[in-house]
Amino acid sequence: MVHTLFLQVGTLSYMSPEAFMCNESDGDGNTIKCGRPSDIWSLGCILYQMVYGRTPFSEFKTFWAKFKVITDPNHDITYEPVSSPWLLDLMKRCLAWDRNERWRIPQLLQHPFLVPPLPSRQSVSQDQGCELLRLVAETCGSDQEASTLCHELQRSLNPGALVSREQQYELVSQMSRLCFQLRECLAKSGRL
Repeated sequence: MVHTLFLQVGTLSYMSPEAFMCNESDGDGNTIKCGRPSDIWSLGCILYQMVYGRTPFSEFKTFWAKFKVITDPNHDITYEPVSSPWLLDLMKRCLAWDRNERWRIPQLLQHPFLVPPLPSRQSVSQDQGCELLRLVAETCGSDQEASTLCHELQRSLNPGALVSREQQYELVSQMSRLCFQLRECLAKSGRL
């Protein structure tokens, strides 16, 4: 009698725990199936590789070592610090070992990393922002480029009634570009 080992087809470093156990039964007697949660795991592995330059299980070199660690519910994936806590949270949501705890596509599409919450109007008043820009403009009074950028930022802080989220995102994007240009301008002039 010949026994064969059947595994889902896929790249080992991106395979979910359930992909190794497809068609087996879980602790509740339910047949383990691969599907969207398995795709979300693979997305998490890709995101992890984009952030850290390697896959979550790259230190395990052999098939059996990867198999053992990926299918171990007690194994903790190592996450090095990143600049965005939302990015770290997104990776963890995608790489939850239990497929039932892994976030689904609608949840991920509303994750704060992908849809940043808009700052409340109370967090920084418009007057404080304008005052800060006025001080920066005064400091750079002799630098025409910096003064112009400060003026454009001040205009951006008074957008009036923004109706749609697209308009709000465009404003944030424009302000981000202006801040980056101002930073480069100040660095060139030796003020930063």
